[in-house]
Amino acid sequence: MHWADVEAEKIDSKKPLIATGEAPSGPIHLGHIREVLTGEAISRASDGDLILIVDSFDPLRRSYPFLDDSYVDQIGKPLSEIPCICGEHDNYAEHFMEPFLESLDELGVDLKVKYAHEMYAKGDYEDATRRMIENRDKVAKIIEEETGRELDDDWFPYNPICSRCGEIGNTAVTGFDDPYVIYDCGCGYAGKADIRKAEGKLAWRGDWPARWWILGIDCEPFGKDHFASGGSWDTGKRIIKEILGSEPPHHVVYEWIQLKGEGPMSSSTGVAIKTEDMLKMVCPEVLRFLIMNSKPKTHIDFDPGLGILDLVDEYDHTEDIYFEGGDEDRSRTYELSQVEKVPEKKPQRIPYRHLVNLVQIYEDRDAIWDVALNTGQIQEDRKEDHERFEERADKVKFWLENHAPDMVKFSLKKELPPVDLDEDEKTFLESYLKSLEGCGWKGEDLHRLVHENADETGINKGKAFRSFYKILLGKDKGPRLGRFLSQLEEEFVKQRISEAVSS
Repeated sequence: MHWADVEAEKIDSKKPLIATGEAPSGPIHLGHIREVLTGEAISRASDGDLILIVDSFDPLRRSYPFLDDSYVDQIGKPLSEIPCICGEHDNYAEHFMEPFLESLDELGVDLKVKYAHEMYAKGDYEDATRRMIENRDKVAKIIEEETGRELDDDWFPYNPICSRCGEIGNTAVTGFDDPYVIYDCGCGYAGKADIRKAEGKLAWRGDWPARWWILGIDCEPFGKDHFASGGSWDTGKRIIKEILGSEPPHHVVYEWIQLKGEGPMSSSTGVAIKTEDMLKMVCPEVLRFLIMNSKPKTHIDFDPGLGILDLVDEYDHTEDIYFEGGDEDRSRTYELSQVEKVPEKKPQRIPYRHLVNLVQIYEDRDAIWDVALNTGQIQEDRKEDHERFEERADKVKFWLENHAPDMVKFSLKKELPPVDLDEDEKTFLESYLKSLEGCGWKGEDLHRLVHENADETGINKGKAFRSFYKILLGKDKGPRLGRFLSQLEEEFVKQRISEAVSS
């Protein structure tokens, strides 16, 4: 049984509301997509609804490397009140949310988006805020008991925004005259904040359970940091029960997606792959598959280099399993990986790693399609498959230009490059050329002939293979030779060998 179906059965609701969250303090990387797609899978499995809550009312905590010096003055202000970086969005938060939401749309994620600053402005948090304030001592006791740390005597569950300097968290609360929180700010200003408006917000440990209560959340996936002993889950589940009088949602804890060899993804450190960039190198179904194919508590070590080839191969293999009617869990993984519904017919695909070669050989996409038809990789010339091919070819091109290791990159030389072949190499190539007569033009046969002619002429096999790469690519290494040759025009290869032997 797929993990999404297992979690769906645990939710005590016929039409559950599943929540996910996002704090748009910087570029939203691939690591964040796990939370949304985990929630989305559960919503599909449970026939529930999905909501994304944007923490747009959180303060900017520091000036990140991707910000210019002017943003130092914005530290401490809510993200929704900070100017957009590019000047084309209403605020800082929307600057980072727009490309992320566009990616979610491309991934087929159906959800409702709520911005925290708008919720506070509409008064959605008023009742929860009042209850937190009226029960301040109880809330403080819960936090102290669960975290093991002692709060300051002046701790308050609500943080006003100074109406003069605009900062949040720089104020000291001196009283509460419902609905106003009275405060002194570090900037020297004394004022009051109305809890019915966007003039302040609950601290995170109160804000999280408050939104469960306000929205009626039935399930929420969240990262393992929140689930650590004394973390915000431990305090949140008690606050919603003991202060707000409701039950906490069913929770699903997920592990991080790490960038292979570099550690957890982080926009602030630059160790990250943006979601929109991931969708430039793989089709959305493959990105969905990355999440659907791993249980939430399973660590994902993501490799944007050669790992992409293995990821897409595994997706294609799972597609084969689905259409062959095998392995129920793998088939369910394939279903949940689809942007919309499962294709009526099994897609015909040129393998991603084959396209890596073809895209570097041919500039003309029609020529690539013809090669696939001629070699039998594509059995039937269907429009929908050609469209899938064009999309995958675009992804391969982006991957080659941005993330592929040098070992898979090559350039087919249109003319014989300046190479120095010794007599052994020329003898081998001449023998190989003669053996091509009547052999057909299949990769396995072309590869076999290298071994046979190397044995016959007595040349080292490594040297034999290198001779082909030298005359075709101008380098000592290249893609798997038999398949590579089969993707080239037969007459072109024969002519190149003849030129090399006679040079």
